Amino acid sequence: MKKKLLFTAYSLDIGGIESALVNLLNYIDYDKYEVCLVLEKMSGYLLKKVNKNVQISEFRVSNHKNIIFRKAINLIHQLSFFLKNYHKYDFSCCYATYSFSCNKLARLASKNNSIYVHSNYRQLYDENSFKNFFDKRNINKFKTIFFVSNESKRDFLEIYSALADRSVVINNFVDVKSIKEKSLEKITLKKKKCETLFVYVGRLDDTSKKLGRAINLIDKIDNTKLLIVGSGPDDIKYRNLVKQKSLLDRVIFVGRRTNPYPYMLQADYIILTSDYEGFPVTYLEAIVLEKRIITTIDVSDDKINMGKDYAEIVSKNEDIMVKEVKTILEKPRKIKKIDLALIQKERSKELEKYFDGGDIDA
Repeated sequence: MKKKLLFTAYSLDIGGIESALVNLLNYIDYDKYEVCLVLEKMSGYLLKKVNKNVQISEFRVSNHKNIIFRKAINLIHQLSFFLKNYHKYDFSCCYATYSFSCNKLARLASKNNSIYVHSNYRQLYDENSFKNFFDKRNINKFKTIFFVSNESKRDFLEIYSALADRSVVINNFVDVKSIKEKSLEKITLKKKKCETLFVYVGRLDDTSKKLGRAINLIDKIDNTKLLIVGSGPDDIKYRNLVKQKSLLDRVIFVGRRTNPYPYMLQADYIILTSDYEGFPVTYLEAIVLEKRIITTIDVSDDKINMGKDYAEIVSKNEDIMVKEVKTILEKPRKIKKIDLALIQKERSKELEKYFDGGDIDA
C-alpha cells in the first residue's frame, strides 16, 4: 500500500523556492507514494509543471478587512481541514517557511511532520526577532527541520540547540535535463568577444539582494556588461541607479523570464551580491550549465562546498569587491565539474527515509 505524503506551499508563481518544490515532487517515486499538494493560492506559471500524479488542492486564506469575520472564516476552513485530514498522512512538509497557514496544515496532517527552512534568517534578524519568527511558527512542534545549507542549520542551532536531533541539511532540487535543454533556446542577446558578461538571475529586492553592488562593478571595471533577469519591488530603484551612472548600454534589464537559462548560458560569470541567502538555487543552475560564479555568499550543503569547490567569494564592501573581481578576471578559476544529477538521486533516497518515518542519524 502506498504511503501518503502532503506538502503545503503558498503558490506556484515563478521563483526559486517554487521551482525547487516542483523539482522535488518530480523526484518522488510514485509507485511507492501518493502525494497531495495544498496551496494557499491555486495560481502560478509552475502549476502546469507539477507531476501529473500529484493531487493539488487549495486552502484559501481570507484577507477580509473585518478582523472578526476574517478570523471566523479562517477558523472554519481550518476546522474543515482538521476533520478531513487530521493525522491522515504518513508524512507532511511545510515548504513555505514563512506561511502560518501552511505551517498549521502540515502539523495537523501528520505526526511525522516537517518544515523546510530556505534562508538563513539569523542574518536577517537579531536574536530576539529570530526567536520570535520561529516561535510563532511553532518550530519545536515539527519532527524534522530541513535546511538548504550547513550555515543556516548552524546559525539556527546557536539559538535552538535543543532541536539539533531534529535538524538536517538536504538542499533543494533542480531539473538538470530541463535546464540543459532550455538553455539552448535562441535569444536575441549578442555578446561581444571583448567584454565580460555578468548575469544576475533573481528577485529585484534591495532588502537582501543588494544589486547596486553589481551595478557598481560595471561602473568601475571597463569592458564589462551586466544582464539582469528578474523583477521585484526595487526594479525602478535599480533602473534609476543605472541611468544615474550613465550605464544604460552596459546594464541591461530583460525582466522576468520563465526560461532564464539561455541568458545564463551566455554568461562569463553568474553574479550574486546579496547580504544573505540560504543556498541560492541559481548556484545549482550555474553548476548544471558549468558557469563560473562570483558571489558574496559562501555556503555549503550536504554535498557541495561552494567556496571550496566552485565559486569565487568576494567582499560585500564595494571598493574591496572591485579589486577582488579585477583579480578574478585576470586569472579565471578552472571550473570543477560536479555531477548534480547523481547528487540529487542520492538526496531523493535520503528524503525517502524521512517520508517513511525515519529519524536523523546521530
